[in-house]
Amino acid sequence: MRTVSDQRFWVGAYTGDQGAGRGVYRARRDSGSGAFELVECAAEVANPSYLATHPGRAVLYAVSELTEGAAVVAYAVGDDGELRRLGSRQVPAGPCHVAVAPGGECLVVSCYVAGAFAAVRLAPDGSFDGDVAVLPGHGNGPREDRQEGPHAHAAVFAPDGTVLGTDLGADLVRAFRVEAGVPRPVADIAVPPGCGPRHLVVHPSGTVFLITELANMVLALRPGDGYADLAVIGESPATAEPVAADATSAAIKLSPDGRRVYTSTRGADVITVHEVAGDGTGLRPVADVPCGGHGPRDLHVDADWLHAANQGSGDVATFRLVDGVPRPQGRPVEAPTPVCVIPAG
Repeated sequence: MRTVSDQRFWVGAYTGDQGAGRGVYRARRDSGSGAFELVECAAEVANPSYLATHPGRAVLYAVSELTEGAAVVAYAVGDDGELRRLGSRQVPAGPCHVAVAPGGECLVVSCYVAGAFAAVRLAPDGSFDGDVAVLPGHGNGPREDRQEGPHAHAAVFAPDGTVLGTDLGADLVRAFRVEAGVPRPVADIAVPPGCGPRHLVVHPSGTVFLITELANMVLALRPGDGYADLAVIGESPATAEPVAADATSAAIKLSPDGRRVYTSTRGADVITVHEVAGDGTGLRPVADVPCGGHGPRDLHVDADWLHAANQGSGDVATFRLVDGVPRPQGRPVEAPTPVCVIPAG
């Protein structure tokens, strides 16, 4: 039974041939002890690997990460946490990330296999409004095994409305704007060849911190004339200690106060704490903490807690943040092939 001290979360997972999950899971955390519990599967859907919520409505969005039949699905969230399907839209192959505009007028889906970004307008109630419009990808990189063509991986809405989309396959940050539901390219920002840009965050100082999957480093980029005009101003290791060449970085998240950045690295199976420079222009990795399992994918960070979705070991690990450093809280909770953990709002 849910108590007043419980906080709700959603967990996205891989299903079928790609994992042991059944769909989107409802979870809860005791706000006092931090105890995390996977409650039940709230909606059966194929490979809901990434999730996002509407900023002003009780609506949850999930990608269905398939090569054929790929989609983004919208659910109305009831007061009891029940999910009611509002509709879906087909998107290009391999959707692995979804981001909702701060004003709730549209969302953007990053489609890894197709190498494209897809946008769709949202109605005032959070349901889909109209057809999907696609921004195709282009280019490649020097890593023939991973960069034979474009691979869109994630997108973030910058403060000026520019969408910053990472393309792991082409070593680009693609800047575009969504106008009337249509993504319109503005600029392509090149990053070091072979680094494989994956996810990014925008620091309150304006600096963009970008985690690179293939190079295991974090790039710092500063905007010039807006966020479509980014320049790389520095780089730092994704981990405090050296890792094996086959390790791959995954998530990057900001602390609420902006003083720290947290990253996850698979293979090394660590969460790394990075201190942000006083002027916000750089990072310094200060501590690697075991993730509590294997294959840490996405992270959730709030004021006191950090949760790691350990895809490889099938669990969610909970950490209390003590002076910014994650301290394990109990044993990881079993979760079938988890990919992301997000608050329910």
